[in-house]
Amino acid sequence: MNHTKDSFDAFAKDSLARARARRDEVAGLPEDAGAEAVARAFDAIGRELGEAYGLSELFAAVHPDEGVRDVCERTSQEISAFLTGVGLDRTLFEAFARQEGADDLGGDLARFVEHTLRDFRRSGVDKDEATRERIRALQDEIVRVGQRFDRNIVQGGRELRVTDGHAALAGLPADYLASHPEDDDGTVTLTTDPNDVMPVLLYAERDDLRRDMFMVFNQRATPENAPVLLELVERRHELARLLGEDSWASWVLGDKMIGDAPAAHSFIDSIHDRARPVAEVELAELLEEKRTLDPAADEVTAWEVKFLIERVKRRRFEFDSQSVRPYFPYESVERGVIEVSERLYGVEIRRNADEPVWHPSVKCFDVVEGGAVVARFFLDMFPRDGKYKHAAMFDVRGGVTGGDVPAACLVCNFPEPKEGDDALLLHEQVTTVFHEFGHLLHHLFAVQPWYGFSGIACEWDFVEVPSQLFEEWAWDVDVLQGFARHHRTGEPIPGELVERLKAAEEYGKGVGVLGQMLYAKFALTLFDSDPEGLDPSALMARLREERTLVRHVEGTEMQNSFGHLNGYSASYYTYMWSLVIAKDLFGRFGADLMDTEAARRYREAVLRPGGARDAAALVRDFLGRDFSYEAWEAWLKAS
Repeated sequence: MNHTKDSFDAFAKDSLARARARRDEVAGLPEDAGAEAVARAFDAIGRELGEAYGLSELFAAVHPDEGVRDVCERTSQEISAFLTGVGLDRTLFEAFARQEGADDLGGDLARFVEHTLRDFRRSGVDKDEATRERIRALQDEIVRVGQRFDRNIVQGGRELRVTDGHAALAGLPADYLASHPEDDDGTVTLTTDPNDVMPVLLYAERDDLRRDMFMVFNQRATPENAPVLLELVERRHELARLLGEDSWASWVLGDKMIGDAPAAHSFIDSIHDRARPVAEVELAELLEEKRTLDPAADEVTAWEVKFLIERVKRRRFEFDSQSVRPYFPYESVERGVIEVSERLYGVEIRRNADEPVWHPSVKCFDVVEGGAVVARFFLDMFPRDGKYKHAAMFDVRGGVTGGDVPAACLVCNFPEPKEGDDALLLHEQVTTVFHEFGHLLHHLFAVQPWYGFSGIACEWDFVEVPSQLFEEWAWDVDVLQGFARHHRTGEPIPGELVERLKAAEEYGKGVGVLGQMLYAKFALTLFDSDPEGLDPSALMARLREERTLVRHVEGTEMQNSFGHLNGYSASYYTYMWSLVIAKDLFGRFGADLMDTEAARRYREAVLRPGGARDAAALVRDFLGRDFSYEAWEAWLKAS
């Protein structure tokens, strides 16, 4: 699956032409056409565009050819503009409106008609012509502004020149030093890519190095994105007002599980209040730890938190996060998550070396079940210039019963294995692999008769449930011993080391939850405010002071590289909301995480339906009740 800029341009133009033909087919149906005919013709629009849209988003983020990236950005704009036009088309809307209450509605068809009508109305189809034209223009602008925001983050990385050479990197692992050699003048160049940043914040003994790295990391895409972020907020606010809502947050949360902005604020505040007492105890202990280094210390700074947590773990739990790295060479982790998925769900995952890929490091795999290829995925796991900097699952196309198989790609930025370097991962990175694979399985297993319900088509604040649930497998002793083997001796990871890992990793959760709730509150408040006079930098500083127990660091502008402000906008609370649900679902798996019967029930009840049922109903099907906070609270307080 690869393209040149010319081949992708031709492919995208053909997809759009076929989608326009499908739109015209719906518009040309007679008034007495039945609901099935109307809905099937409309669903075909998405099928025609699915792969072109999915690839445009993926390749704009990862393709090594800048020309392809540029074409894909333009394609994404064109497809978004077309879909906006579909949502504002009165003829198409009326074709569905005639189906309300029809005698032939039932099951998935009724849901498809109901949801399509809901989406039409949320899009502003019932507004006057002038308002619809402004809505159309705003939607196009929002896509372009969001792309600029994302592009600035990719291009807005910085470098940190360490003048004292390796002497300044005391405490960092040997393989880190080997991959960052001294220049001829004795300096070392570090970047703000995650693989450079995280080890410094965890292990560097020199406080000034951690401070300097923290500063440059939190100045990415600054000042470039400061006006872009404001423009994004302003355009979304204007759009929400045209659609009859007080704020963008009110509009965007209207079709989520949580329901509305006040409920989201309440949830965030409730989680904050639950976590704060735990965090206060942890911060007090971190300060005591700091006083072993500086007896006069009276506060913990933002750049010290991870370093001090790591020191407490070593002291309290006799655990050093570097001690598990030899058991997690990247290739073993990749094989491990694939083998766990095969065993759990009774599928075979085969390497497909014949499928063209866009970079030599990208791998393609086919998922085989019942002797047939039922899905395809790609792994693009290592950093390179011009590539998306974080971790995500990109859906390429949805799967339709009896039709196209689903496809997706995992994008990460882990150290790349090379001769003499097995690319050892932290356990935190291992959980990231499982997290993203959870998204992948959700998309690949949700094959539905309706394209609009296929893949991850659930409410967006349920989308992180399968990913956070699958992280649990990365903590299980039996699961880990199946693939975590020492990169030199081949010995499986000792059970007692895994137990110390689990005990140590329980520490610091209160501080971590407060940090997540800071970002959730910031995102929600940013898009729940009138942008007139809004200062995102001041808002972030104020919320950090109020909500994290750690002072804001002047000169940091984290919000300018907070990529979720484009994709998730007001909905960053999704991660914690989903974690509450995931912790509850996890209780149904019992002591044996490789229990295939539990996995089968989970696949059928939660993964396979895609968007064919409300997320709350999926949870009830699996749990036999609504979800509760009990399991999450037990997790928070365990230490």
